Amino acid sequence: MLSHEENDLLTHVGAGTPMGTLLRRYWMPACLSEELPEPDCDPIRVRLLSEDLVAFRDSAGRVGVLAEYCPHRRASLFFGRNEESGLRCLYHGWKMDVDGRVLDTPCEPADSTLKDRVRQLAYPTHEQGEVVWAYLGPPEQRPKFPDWEWTLLAPEHRSIAKVRQECNYLQAIEGAVDSAHADVLHSGHAIMGTWENDEWHRPSHDSAPQIEAEDTPYGFRYAALRKHLEEPDLRYLRMTLFVMPFHCFIAGGQVHLFVPIDDNHSWNYNVFRSPDKPIDRAQHLESRRQVMGVDLYADRRKIRSLENNFLQDRAAMRARESFSGIAGSGPNQDMAVLESMGPVADRSGEHLGASDVAVIRLRRLLLNTLSRFEEGEEPPALDPAFDYSKLLGVQAVVRADAPWQAALAH
Repeated sequence: MLSHEENDLLTHVGAGTPMGTLLRRYWMPACLSEELPEPDCDPIRVRLLSEDLVAFRDSAGRVGVLAEYCPHRRASLFFGRNEESGLRCLYHGWKMDVDGRVLDTPCEPADSTLKDRVRQLAYPTHEQGEVVWAYLGPPEQRPKFPDWEWTLLAPEHRSIAKVRQECNYLQAIEGAVDSAHADVLHSGHAIMGTWENDEWHRPSHDSAPQIEAEDTPYGFRYAALRKHLEEPDLRYLRMTLFVMPFHCFIAGGQVHLFVPIDDNHSWNYNVFRSPDKPIDRAQHLESRRQVMGVDLYADRRKIRSLENNFLQDRAAMRARESFSGIAGSGPNQDMAVLESMGPVADRSGEHLGASDVAVIRLRRLLLNTLSRFEEGEEPPALDPAFDYSKLLGVQAVVRADAPWQAALAH
């Protein structure tokens, strides 16, 4: 459990907060490239770390991420005209480029130097892996972009869904580093006695895995070790990496990025990668109930939500056709339980058990990182010499008498 003070420390992400200051040292997703599909397309609103921003792609294809409100009279630039290499405010026509330079002030006298003395807040961007990344931290401390393996693959070898979650980013991360819940929330066969309907075909029915965790230079990693179905000398290993500040690398080629919108909301960038063969993106998104216009509104809020109880099917639950009654191969079930805790969970009332080893490790890591950061220590996962492309989740069958680390690359 966490005290109220510790909980606030980890979940408040606005400018000037300890966690907000730490998070601003990292590159973070601002939007998907597909949200800005072509030069001079419509700008979009972006909210990150409690900051209201606007993103646009200029005439040359460059992406700008600017403070949303015009430096003149604070009208929203979201309504602006995106044309001729700049975003022009509708109110008085002030025009800004992707670097925040004011290019034109048509209501000012011809000899005015006002535009040369004003600069709009603009954050550096980097486009890779079909994602537009932004850096919101001190310019002199901007890190090298980490070349995540999935961002280096050809587009047909990955599938990305972006979904808004109505809860704090920490709740979402805790769900991803909690391996034990998968056998209950996403399956329930052990409880219902319906293993014959199992579609995962994993070599274990053990719903109480042994969890072992250890710190790493990039965050921490943990192993969920389950008894093998047939061989007592073997164990089924699923290993998850948590990479600062919000990346979770999960077995089976899945990566989650839980990006804070503000204290009460977050983005889930859910990446599936397949280096060996192309992914059928449409089929993949359909199977996970993440199709725009069918499962998600235009702003990527979920059609299934707390307001409609995630369209839970109680009849299917009574018939033992579904443990949760919530459709989808995982995401909606996860989000239902995470959002049911409230926008920011009150962790002071928890009673943690043996299955929560990784959750405890995550919280300790974040608290210790904040403490050292405030003392002047460089945060983890910013070393430019480290090869971030080698970080992957792992699943394997290993010998029970061998260290699980032997199956890992890092």
